[in-house]
Amino acid sequence: MLSHRSNEKEILDLGPDYYTEEEFTHCQKMLYRINKILGFFHGTVNVLKTGGEKAHVVDVGCGAGLFILNLSRYFPKMTFHGIDISSEAINMANYEKSVFRSDTSNVKFEKMAEPKLTFGENSVDVILATMVCHHMSNEEIIAFFKQALYTTKDKVIINDLHRNSIAYWFYRLFSQILFSSRLITYDGLISIKRGFIRQELITLLEQAGMKHYQVKWCFPFRWRVIIWKK
Repeated sequence: MLSHRSNEKEILDLGPDYYTEEEFTHCQKMLYRINKILGFFHGTVNVLKTGGEKAHVVDVGCGAGLFILNLSRYFPKMTFHGIDISSEAINMANYEKSVFRSDTSNVKFEKMAEPKLTFGENSVDVILATMVCHHMSNEEIIAFFKQALYTTKDKVIINDLHRNSIAYWFYRLFSQILFSSRLITYDGLISIKRGFIRQELITLLEQAGMKHYQVKWCFPFRWRVIIWKK
């Protein structure tokens, strides 16, 4: 079952006809908490500390924007730009920005007209993609890697899931106890099945022509991929 990446669609990928506004809002808030528990957030903080303090960071697939809103607390001199193809996500992100308890003048959100990067060459410092690549096909991931490297001056930071049978069965056993949302329980299992093993990531990076990269496994069952411009 987990020997190859799944092509199954998550409910979120099917669009707003398949879930309610309340489900979407609850799911987005829970996803940020899960990303924090899994270590995606603090791992990203540590990587950003190695860059320029005034870096321009673009968060691809920003969802409700909570990831970069909270990053802005750690890096008040950086500029954060969240983009997403979902109108619902951008509307929620702008709402979360309006009620956020810290200064958010260095954060903005924008709906993408199409599911690809359209920024100019070397136009931003850092491209960030957290729990985004597993939603893509292999061909889309290769195209994204190329677009991201073209766009960034410095690096691309990718956080995503390790496809692993232990992670899958653990999540299957406990997610329905811990979470009430089907967008978390059902989609979470699909996400794991759409995740990656190390060699798949390396193959995709090489097929995209990436020369300077790091693929690091992080506890629990997650990957951090960094692609450097040079």
